[in-house]
Amino acid sequence: MPRAAPFAPFRRSRPGRPDPAMSRSPASNVPFGAAPKDAAPAREARRDAHPGAAAPTAPQSGEAGAPGVRADPLAAPLANSLDGALANPMSNPLSDASADAPAETAGLSEAAADDGARARAQRAHLVRALTDLVVLPARRISANERALVADMLLEIFALVEPALRIDVALRVARVREAPAALVREILLDEPDVAGTYLRSAEVAPAVLLAECARRGATAHRLAIARRHDLSPHVADALLEHDEPEVTALILKRTECALSPFALDLLLARSAASPELQALLLQRSDIEPAHGFIMFWWSDAERRWRILQRFAVNRATIQDAVDDLYGDVFRGAGADPMVKDILTVLDRRFRPRGAKGEPASVDFVARTMAASRGGEPQRFADPIGRIAGVSRELAARILRDPGGEAFAVLCKGVGLPREKFRDIIARPSAIAPFEMERREALTAVFDSLARDYARAILRYWDWDGNPRIAQITRLLGLSEDG
Repeated sequence: MPRAAPFAPFRRSRPGRPDPAMSRSPASNVPFGAAPKDAAPAREARRDAHPGAAAPTAPQSGEAGAPGVRADPLAAPLANSLDGALANPMSNPLSDASADAPAETAGLSEAAADDGARARAQRAHLVRALTDLVVLPARRISANERALVADMLLEIFALVEPALRIDVALRVARVREAPAALVREILLDEPDVAGTYLRSAEVAPAVLLAECARRGATAHRLAIARRHDLSPHVADALLEHDEPEVTALILKRTECALSPFALDLLLARSAASPELQALLLQRSDIEPAHGFIMFWWSDAERRWRILQRFAVNRATIQDAVDDLYGDVFRGAGADPMVKDILTVLDRRFRPRGAKGEPASVDFVARTMAASRGGEPQRFADPIGRIAGVSRELAARILRDPGGEAFAVLCKGVGLPREKFRDIIARPSAIAPFEMERREALTAVFDSLARDYARAILRYWDWDGNPRIAQITRLLGLSEDG
């Protein structure tokens, strides 16, 4: 028995209308859910599949085939016949060299225009009638019947004027039971049509809003960002395009939760945007890891806010794992991951010298003072050993021109207040501090508990933490790209 052909909808030939399957443009073959290259709605590509679509602009003389100008299908046969007659006057009776040839040509053009206007009027009438059915209450039309009417409407919706599509969008927005396929068609329409629905619909499917956010234009995303039902899933889709105006709208919606990845992404983007830093610090879902990373590219005012907001006391956590310290740090075969986490807790930290011996306060003060007047790279190793941090972090702290990171370092190693003030008053090759700045840095030093300063240093040096590693990748600073 011969194998049956795959199922395909039966197509009847229609006078004056090409088969869409044969005339479909490449842009209309985009798979479901796949964004076009320019991330704009696929409205034009879909409308190109129907030669009778309403043209947004009138054709100019001699530009019948120009992009964006679509001839009415009812006028096409007459126009083709006329072109043929003019091109071959010997084979067509219309080419008779009589004086009434221009009049006959004008009559044909008028007839084609009349037919085109009649076709547009019929389409508009049908769209209004179908819309009347789609918006009927549930007691008067079943879900299956509503879906059937929507499928009919989908076939012709792209071919009518924008004003009518806006009217349809406004009416459909009031119907909670509107078929998803029709809502999707409206959302992927041009901004005026989609915006009407987005402003008017009390409830919209989140999955369709997310698709519109990814495939639409900036105007679509701005309208979505203003919706009261903005969800984390939809917000993530909006943020994929990195548009400052859209991002600002979302961040100002402090009642709207953001996913952890969205927060990490915004934190990485804030490195080049002071406005974004200010908006992030206003949100309650920003956590210490975000704040201590943002610290490095923030100004003095925001650094102070970060240090005051994210204060922690590790004593409770240290007590909870106290019995592990002896086994991990004194015994053999300790798990490296457990050891790394316990190092972050930093119980009973003491500054150490070059051979691991305990370092005195005077030795620490002299080394810190010398580091302010020399090259950061030269003092990175001794400062790293004293503070118990990596050489890279020590060098970064010494290079920091603001001085707040140096204040955190000095407090973390247990330096007395008087010695700290003496050190920052000395000449510096990196950032000499005037009296006003020295007072501000002393205020930072005084505001920190030593355990909190140690916690900040550990956060800055915590390369193995998955969240910090992800933010580092988003910043483009990781070795693996």
